[in-house]
Amino acid sequence: MSSRNIRRTLDLRDRSYFQRALTASGPVLEAVIGRLTGKGVLQVAYPVRDAGGALRFILLASLDMQDYGQATVHAQRYERMHLQVWNADGSVVMDFRRPEVAPLTLGDAERTFMLQAVEGHAVMEGADGVRRVWVRAQLPRAQGSDLRLALAVPEDDLRGPVERQFRRALLGVLALAAIVFVAAFLLVEFAVRRHAMRAIRAIGRMDAGNYAEPIGTPYPPGELGQVAGALDRMAESLLRQQQSIAQHTETLERQARRDPLTDLANRYSLTERLDAALDRAREQGHCVAVLAMDLDRFKGVNDSLGHARGDALLKEVAVRLQGCVRPGDVVARPGGDEFVVVLPDLPDPAVVEPMARRIVRALTLPVETGTSSWLLGTSLGIAVFPQDGDSGDLLLRNADVAMYDAKDLGGNRLAFFSPHMTEVLTERLRVEAGLRHAIEHDGLRLHYQPIMDARTGRVSSVEALVRWADPERGLVSPLQFIGIAEETGLIVPLGEWVLNEACAQARRWLDAGWGEIPVAVNLSARQFQEPELDQVVARALQSTGCPPRLLQLEITESSIMEPVEEALQTMQRLTALGVQLAIDDFGTGYSSLSQLKRFPVRKLKIDRSFVNDLGSNDRGEVLVDAIVALAQKLGLRTVAEGVETDHQAQWLARLGCDELQGYLFSQPCAPQDLENWWQGRVAGPPAGPIPGSAAP
Repeated sequence: MSSRNIRRTLDLRDRSYFQRALTASGPVLEAVIGRLTGKGVLQVAYPVRDAGGALRFILLASLDMQDYGQATVHAQRYERMHLQVWNADGSVVMDFRRPEVAPLTLGDAERTFMLQAVEGHAVMEGADGVRRVWVRAQLPRAQGSDLRLALAVPEDDLRGPVERQFRRALLGVLALAAIVFVAAFLLVEFAVRRHAMRAIRAIGRMDAGNYAEPIGTPYPPGELGQVAGALDRMAESLLRQQQSIAQHTETLERQARRDPLTDLANRYSLTERLDAALDRAREQGHCVAVLAMDLDRFKGVNDSLGHARGDALLKEVAVRLQGCVRPGDVVARPGGDEFVVVLPDLPDPAVVEPMARRIVRALTLPVETGTSSWLLGTSLGIAVFPQDGDSGDLLLRNADVAMYDAKDLGGNRLAFFSPHMTEVLTERLRVEAGLRHAIEHDGLRLHYQPIMDARTGRVSSVEALVRWADPERGLVSPLQFIGIAEETGLIVPLGEWVLNEACAQARRWLDAGWGEIPVAVNLSARQFQEPELDQVVARALQSTGCPPRLLQLEITESSIMEPVEEALQTMQRLTALGVQLAIDDFGTGYSSLSQLKRFPVRKLKIDRSFVNDLGSNDRGEVLVDAIVALAQKLGLRTVAEGVETDHQAQWLARLGCDELQGYLFSQPCAPQDLENWWQGRVAGPPAGPIPGSAAP
């Protein structure tokens, strides 16, 4: 508040606050530009009347807000902040800002916002293209005065620790409103000091973050009571905002550390908690075990049944894992079908293996998803601190290496890390990279093994078997790369290439006059579960011109058992194309007679393990005889694989087997070798080894 010794007369009768004071019964407030100072001031006019209500004189006071406003602006961290005082007509009387900040060019949006007679906030883009957060607060009205305070801060400046700094800036505006009004009242009413101090103390509590202690009722009469009520309402609103921010912060904190699907620890939380466990282990001399695992055959479930069922399966796995560990152990899902368990604070690493086996058993039990039941299984690798690594990253990496070793053992296994595994993994990665290059750059070849008619001794069909022509290692057997192709997903493009090349070869033989030679192609379980398998087969037939009757697709017994209905639908779509289906490695799965009757297959291929037992024990003969009898009852042909001796061939023929395949007749060989053998033979080649047949 300013006090000046005025030596000249000022005529204030044209001022609107003076005119309102002539008829007012209480103080009148108005923000104006002072005629003496040229500064924005808050003018207070208090009419003094006698007992009859006649006007005696008007007490005038000018509150210089410049210093307070500038101090408020400089106290905030926002360098581009504007603190403004508006009149009810939409004019800006005061604009407090730092010297280097240009004045605002206000548009209709800002004026419309400020003319609203309630507290509020909004985000608006100004004429200068800068988006600002505006906060509006109204000074309590006095005898028709209608002043508003505005706080404008660029939205970009609010990034960072928003809640506390923005709260302080907002409270600065509200404190200015309250203090201005209290100061005006103190000019005319000393008794109001007590109530003003209540308001100021409440502002102090709010500035300290305590919104739960309001000024409280009863409020003083008049405008100060309105200020007190407004402050209490603001405190209540800020308390709600504070609670909302706390809840939101807690949610964000949880999202940053939890997997949204399973609510397990995510990769970030896993790393954080593993590092903490290692710190404790170093201090206490304990061990920490890291168990890395993924789910066998999960991608097939996800691709064939959809992501919804895949997600349900992952949730069930998470529940089972949590049921296998101790309180304080960490169960995490870094992503996909990968899971990690951290066992901290282990005095003795001997407890790791029993717990790991419990996890493997839990994940080999059937998993129900809707109406289907799945047997997934898992491969689990273990790395233990300190012997297998002294950092979280190294332990996780070595546990992964051990997991791949467990996969190579056949799945549903566990393996502890050992240094030689790193070399194995390096070779594995080299094979994967080389195979990928071979698929993309014509590095694959198909060899063909004849399948002989057991009664006529002639070739009834051939089976296509893929070989990798590696520049360094020569012709590589599928035993060395098919497993890796299955695990990495390369089996899908690899299988598509085999389909196209086999169909093209059947067409070439037909065009060359060799007659119709059916070609059998193996489908992996991963391929069979691809939702667009029938479209892939249809494209191969169409692009090569191969008659569908010349393509036979061999499906393993295990791949059509889980789940049966989906497998049946896939087979029906394939046979609708005109191709023939055979069940490969029959007898190693668990198919039943009722299921076989529903499957649209033409052949059963007897697994080579049963053929090997022929003549050496009764088990082989009994099993082969049962399979042949079953096939005859269902009207299916049988093919015996792995025939290597005349004794086996004669025995199989006597049991009624229709077709024979094995090294007794030929190893898989290149197409040219078959053509050389068939050269000049009108009725087709007889039984017997093919000259020049290649090694497997």
